[in-house]
Amino acid sequence: MSSVYKKRKPNYLPDYVMKGHDLCFFIHDILCQLLVSGKEGNFFSTKIQLSSQKEKKSFEKSNNLFLWLEQEARYEDRVKILKATILPAVLSDMLHCIYEALETSRKAKLNLSYMLIRKPIQENLYLLESIILDELFFAETFSQNPLFFRPKNAGGIEGHTQRIQKVLSKLRQGCWLDASYIAKLRYDKSSEDSFDGVCNIAMHLFTEHKSIKTEPFNINFIFSRWDEKISQWNYFYSRLPYLLFYIYQVVEYIMESIVKTTSEYMDDMLRRISALIILWRREIDENYICDEIESFVLNVQHWLILHCRRRKNKLPSEKELIRMAKTGAYPRESACSVK
Repeated sequence: MSSVYKKRKPNYLPDYVMKGHDLCFFIHDILCQLLVSGKEGNFFSTKIQLSSQKEKKSFEKSNNLFLWLEQEARYEDRVKILKATILPAVLSDMLHCIYEALETSRKAKLNLSYMLIRKPIQENLYLLESIILDELFFAETFSQNPLFFRPKNAGGIEGHTQRIQKVLSKLRQGCWLDASYIAKLRYDKSSEDSFDGVCNIAMHLFTEHKSIKTEPFNINFIFSRWDEKISQWNYFYSRLPYLLFYIYQVVEYIMESIVKTTSEYMDDMLRRISALIILWRREIDENYICDEIESFVLNVQHWLILHCRRRKNKLPSEKELIRMAKTGAYPRESACSVK
């Protein structure tokens, strides 16, 4: 993956954000492969079992599947169908935006990067969170009032924080992340440490919110000099991996409810991501480190240490972390074993 984009021209990315770019693209690629595998394995198709001849006849007479499901009180089937339909569609849309955000970043078109990343982290992710929170309520509400799933209906930053905390409590590595920080990054334009403010500035020539008000003699993002682009890159790559890891966890949780995933595969992917996270942390400008990022990385390191020790492996060196990120290899694992 990384060797491909590094050969593309132009590539204006500074060397010290390259690990962040690698990490973002790797998570993107895992999610993309999930879509491909799901379609190849026909995992996004749902079978409805008809228990009687009467039920079969009523099904054949119906012109509207979801109306029939409602009439027959087949609520669990409705959930299965909606999840298997919505997840690949919403995820595909997310990945298109994330891919183009990373590509425009490579080309130093950072106003586009921030514009493109806003929708997946605010709207698409919000919809997927709603599925996790309550499947039956989601399906019922989606069938009658889809506008309910606009992020503005969460109840402000506090409402978002509470929702995200409930989601984190269900995720495999949810305890590694901070709900209030995720909410702030996605929705708090009054905070300097938030995508929301920067994304709004990137989208609009002039902004009037007091925290992001356009200064006199200025037009948002239009007059960005190289030193400002450096700041934009630093923020983008010091924060986006944190949110993408959360997105990865959310998608895997929903996918697991559609089709079971082996623990070996999950550990393999998490091992690679963890190695990249540790390498990424070493490149972040210290001015962009915060307690939440530091805590996240420490949790990752702790998991990886225990994970390696269970295999009676030593702690990975820098060289072994790079190899682990590329192949999933344990420290000192033979090339034959990795293959």
